[in-house]
Amino acid sequence: LSTHTKNNSKVLFLMMELLWKTHKRVHVIRIAFALLLVVLSSERVESRKAKVVTTSLEYNAINCRAHSASLTDFGGVGDGKTSNTKAFQSAISRLSQYASEGGSQLYVPAGKWLTGSFNLTSHFTLYLDKGAVLLASQDITEWPVLEPLPSYGRGRDAPAGRFTSLIFGTNLTDVIVTGENGTIDGQGEFWWQQFHSKKLKYTRPYLIELMFSENIQISNLTLLNSPSWNVHPVYSSNIIVQGITIFAPVKSPNTDGINPDSCTNVRIEDCYIVSGDDCVAVKSGWDEYGIKFGRPTKDVVAENVTIAARFQGISNDPFTGICIANVTLGMAAKAKKQPWTCTDIEGITSGVTPPPCGLLPDQGPEKIKACDFPADSLPIDMLELKKCTYSMTYVVM
Repeated sequence: LSTHTKNNSKVLFLMMELLWKTHKRVHVIRIAFALLLVVLSSERVESRKAKVVTTSLEYNAINCRAHSASLTDFGGVGDGKTSNTKAFQSAISRLSQYASEGGSQLYVPAGKWLTGSFNLTSHFTLYLDKGAVLLASQDITEWPVLEPLPSYGRGRDAPAGRFTSLIFGTNLTDVIVTGENGTIDGQGEFWWQQFHSKKLKYTRPYLIELMFSENIQISNLTLLNSPSWNVHPVYSSNIIVQGITIFAPVKSPNTDGINPDSCTNVRIEDCYIVSGDDCVAVKSGWDEYGIKFGRPTKDVVAENVTIAARFQGISNDPFTGICIANVTLGMAAKAKKQPWTCTDIEGITSGVTPPPCGLLPDQGPEKIKACDFPADSLPIDMLELKKCTYSMTYVVM
């Protein structure tokens, strides 16, 4: 045996010993993948020692998972240069087999993980640890093209279709994208230049988009420089968006923050958003296409969201049932514009500063409970998060 092959054998033995001692629940396939990666990476091991890392995770989620794996188990390399698109796709494809066995979690450790678009699966958690950064690829071949959304009729940037979102899924249930404030960086400058120079044949991708899905949680992440919209649940229900920080240059085109689109039962809370367009935009498609599709958004609650405010409904079909409570907008000493723009809406407010427009009257201090409609709790309010704990062991090359 060569010197580095002998070193590999020692690494293999160490891995097997640690995995069997600390992870009795880890499926055999995960061990096989880890071992295979070390065997096939002998030259890497020669130049960079393999490390077996154990870490503990604890977070709140709509569901915990019975099975867990690290992106590095599937060949992921967090150097900011190597494409991890196939690693994400392979990992999620493999983990999807556990959907009926307690679900699965894909752990992304600290590092810079360059990737193109990948699809999620049901009963699945994508977890970005502290220091983990997903970098959206600027290789356009790593972004498949989809047909336009039926409620939009055509692409938004161009008449044709649209690039698949970075993190995408359709017809799913029980999906979580969360972390310890991990980062998703869309590296949008490339796409913004393409947009401004009118070189795009298809609509720019979003960072996170889930279609025709239910029971969704997106939480505790930082989203940066999206090519276009950041978070876009569409034709979906029972959605929690919580603890999200979104930053994009104020002059970046159409970098909307959170856009629930033809969705039902949505809660948005504890978010901070700075974008080049709408911060939170409640949508139901686009123009005549959205009207024909006929799927309105309803039952949306937003709390502790730091944004500016603009409310515009549809003529002769106003947005109703709006409630805003305990919101303060920071204003310049001599602001040139009013913070509130209201047309074709109906609702009430409580404890809002500066006072909103006349279409959103303050219900008065005599009301003890702010915004006491709807009379019944929304289904999303009944959803209780569970505390999930994991002990992860994985190999870093």
